[in-house]
Formats: sequence, structure tokens, C-alpha cells
Amino acid sequence: MKKTPPPAPAASAAPSETRVLARSCLFAGVLGLMTAAVPFSPTAPRGLSFLLGVAGLALGTVLLRLRAVPRAALHVLVAFATLVLSAGISACTTSAGAAVTSYCFLWPAMYAAWFFSRRAAFAHLLLMGAGFAAGLAAAGLPSAAQTWAFASASIGAVAVTINSLASRLRVLADRDPLTGLLTRSAFAEAADRALRLGERTGRPVSLALLDLDAFKAVNDRDGHQAGDHLLRTLTRAWQGALRRSDVLGRYGGDEFVLLMPDTDRVAAAGVLHRLRQATPDGSWTSGTAQWQEGESFDSWLSRTDADLYVHKRARQSA
Repeated sequence: MKKTPPPAPAASAAPSETRVLARSCLFAGVLGLMTAAVPFSPTAPRGLSFLLGVAGLALGTVLLRLRAVPRAALHVLVAFATLVLSAGISACTTSAGAAVTSYCFLWPAMYAAWFFSRRAAFAHLLLMGAGFAAGLAAAGLPSAAQTWAFASASIGAVAVTINSLASRLRVLADRDPLTGLLTRSAFAEAADRALRLGERTGRPVSLALLDLDAFKAVNDRDGHQAGDHLLRTLTRAWQGALRRSDVLGRYGGDEFVLLMPDTDRVAAAGVLHRLRQATPDGSWTSGTAQWQEGESFDSWLSRTDADLYVHKRARQSA
């Protein structure tokens, strides 16, 4: 009987995403302790502020020490922050306290706007709006509707603006403008995630370098527009022959990198064979290497590059 493969673990968040969330938790913890020490009013919930401050410091410290955090966990933590802030709003005893506390929603809103997709950011904003409204209703303070409308509109407008800006910047930073493939830095991040996944699962991961033959001659003979057309044509053909899990990036002018998860070196040869069938008129040389446990991306790439030049020398001497 054929065994069903175990489900793949959840994708890990980028280290920068975790660090920013950790620092936000630490700052929120300090702010909570300051609020407990110097409350806005004599009736302010100082005990709750103290507990939340300690929890923020503890959570931030733990996040800083974790090497990998599932991306889904970031969504859970942002949603949890929303619920905690909503509970804090419900415990407010003055309208001024509720208004000031409402702007703490800026932290999870800005985080979601910058690091999450537009759909996910909007979902978190809707949750914040609902939690804010529920907190105000539970507090029973005057001018609750006006407070909700003003604060929600202000935070929402800023979050939408930041999300749009982040999306444009992400495209510019992550995508090569000519081919639409991942840039070198974006590919390195994808490879780093694949390595962390390989460490946890023990599944093979292979890397390939694809180097176009005599590309400079094409530019010199036919012009740079012809060279650009060749690059776009080849990459479109390659993308059509790849699997959904494969990741293709442009590493240099005429050099490309291919990440193949769940693929050993033998299977990687089959993937490259499909690429050659998809581009019968293209002339390029490839080198491959299967990731070794504990190996860094740079070391892995160096072995792949060495294999590429073995094949290039063999083609030149043939």
C-alpha cells in the first residue's frame, strides 16, 4: 500500500518579521509597566496594565530567542494583541483613557500593513474594528461611537497607505524588472526558508545554476534589445516547465538560480531535462548540488557554482 506523505510544516516567517514583532512586544511591555506606574486616572486598571506589561516583555524575549517562527503564528499573535487591546478598552473608566488606549491599535495595524498581504491586513483591520467596538460597548463610556469612528478611520487610513507602499516596494525589491523573477536577495531568503524546512523534515533540497552560453556575443552581434528578448523568452519557457514548488531567480546578467524543494540530485536532473526540452533553441550550461545537512546557503551555492564550471569546461573541451 502506498504511504501518504506527512503534511509539510507551516512556512516560517522571515527573521526580520519576527524581530520587529519581538521589539514591538518589548516596547508594549515597557509601555504597560509605565501605565501601571503612572496611570491616566485614579480609577485606571493598574493591575491589568502591570500584567500586560510583564506579558509583553516575556513574549518579546521569547520571540527574540526563537530561530524560526511559523508564519501562521505571527497572525495568531497579532490577533491576540487585538483581543488584549480590546479587553483593555473595555476596562477603561474614562473617555480620555479609551481614546488614548485606542491608538495602541496602531502597533498591530502597522505591523499587519507592512508584513502581511493586502487581504490579510484588511482581515486584521476588520478584527481590530470589531474588537474596538466591543470594548467601547463593554466600557459603557459616553461618545463611544464618535471615538470609534475617529480612531478607526485614522488608523485604517494610515494602515492602508502603508500596505500599498509596502506592496510596491516589495515588488521593486523582490522582482527583477526585466524577467519578473526573484532578485538575488529575495531568492536567498527563499533558499533560507527552504533550508530551515529541510532541517526540520529531513527532506532533500537541490539547487541549480543556469548560465547562458555566449550571451555576450548575442548582445554584441544583435544588440541589447535582442539579449533582453532572449532572457525574457527563456525565463517564460522555463517557468512553464517548472513545478509549483520550484523557485527560479535571476542571480546575475545571464545567470539564473533554481531552488528545487523535495528533490534530490537525481530528480533535479529530471527537472533540468524538462527545462532543456522547453527551450530547444537555447544554449545554456547548468550545475547542481543537493543540500547537505547543516550547510549554509553560501557554501551550498559555492558547490553548485563549482559543478557549473566543471560542466562548462567539459563543453568547451568537447
